[in-house]
Amino acid sequence: MDRVVKKKRWNRKRILTITGIAALVLLIVLSYLYTSGKSKLNVDLERITVSEVKKGPFQETIPVNGVVLPLTTIYLDAVEGGRVEEKFVDDGTMMKKGEPILRLSNTDLQLGIVTQQTNVYNLLAQLQISKNAAEQNTVTKLNQMTDVESQLKEAERIYRLDKGLYDQKVIGLQEFQKSENDYNYYLKKKKLTEQLLQQDSASNAQQVSQAKQSYEGS
Repeated sequence: MDRVVKKKRWNRKRILTITGIAALVLLIVLSYLYTSGKSKLNVDLERITVSEVKKGPFQETIPVNGVVLPLTTIYLDAVEGGRVEEKFVDDGTMMKKGEPILRLSNTDLQLGIVTQQTNVYNLLAQLQISKNAAEQNTVTKLNQMTDVESQLKEAERIYRLDKGLYDQKVIGLQEFQKSENDYNYYLKKKKLTEQLLQQDSASNAQQVSQAKQSYEGS
């Protein structure tokens, strides 16, 4: 015979429905708690700044890290390098034209200048020596020229005298030829001395000119 089957109150579908509703209610409650201003945030004490509240103009500042660069940059190059001995101005200082910035020292450059000065002094001494030697040589040649002219005049006087005596048959041919040979010898010697004097003057002038050019080019 048939019997009555009792219907179950807590079936699976009902349990799942109730669980979903409870989870939704819990989510709403938690959302309310987090957005109600009672939430917590852990912050380092070093990052907290405490100041007194004062009334004043509002200034909004945003701290930004960056590098400041000048609008125009001019690089100054030294003609001669060296070691910085003294700095006269600091970075960012307003300057005028002609004001010194720093003082450099270069031992190699100083040594080169000293060496060049020594070379110049040597060239000056060499130039002076060349002038003195040229003047002395010229004086010697002029003295020789004076002696030759004096000897030539004496030889010419004797030659003319012996020629007159020889024409008058007072002296012999041998004595006349000797005076004639002496006269011709001193005549040629004078011409040779004049040529040597001219060549010596040209040579001295060339040596002095070369020494002067070496001095001017140093």
